[in-house]
Amino acid sequence: MTTSEAKQKLLLYRGPIDDSDPQFRAALDYAKGDPELGQWLRQQTECYDAIRTKLRGIEPPLELSDKIVRRRPIPFHRDWSRIVQLAAVILVSATVTALLMKWSERRHGSVAGAQEIVVTGEVLDMTCYIASNLSGPDHAECARVCIRSGEPAGIKAQDGKVYLLTGEPGHSINAEVAEYAAKTVTIKGRQSVRDGFAQLQVEEIRKL
Repeated sequence: MTTSEAKQKLLLYRGPIDDSDPQFRAALDYAKGDPELGQWLRQQTECYDAIRTKLRGIEPPLELSDKIVRRRPIPFHRDWSRIVQLAAVILVSATVTALLMKWSERRHGSVAGAQEIVVTGEVLDMTCYIASNLSGPDHAECARVCIRSGEPAGIKAQDGKVYLLTGEPGHSINAEVAEYAAKTVTIKGRQSVRDGFAQLQVEEIRKL
């Protein structure tokens, strides 16, 4: 097993609940002998714990349960509050996962028809921002940890538009932007749009 293979498996690791799962054992053992991977895993786990905590606090729409269970009889005691919470968590988690997968699939592709622009705004940890609308100084430390551990970063412009930040094909910009998490910066780069997602390929970062 290589570091890259172990990292791919551990991206789905949820903490002690998965310790006995055979598919994680080898990767966890590998991480114990790799200090850098071990540090990454600790940061990844802390970030996911923070996300899960925020997801548990989401208040779903009152009519969501009716839409989910309509014409679908449930043959056991209906704890509606639990059903609604579970549905909301699944919905948000699926959305975040889909966005991350789409970003991962596209990150090494060419940027066609890109336009050079300058954007001033707050650097975001996209996972927490999309899942729980978390941003600002109170979320700065979590955002830094998530970005450093490989989660996608973004920037929210002063007009409210959000861009996914990318680097040159084959180059991650996470290490460069992590220190600016929750801070306002000016980024010069090439704008493009794929499948409805606005991207900004970073060329220069200026801290205000």
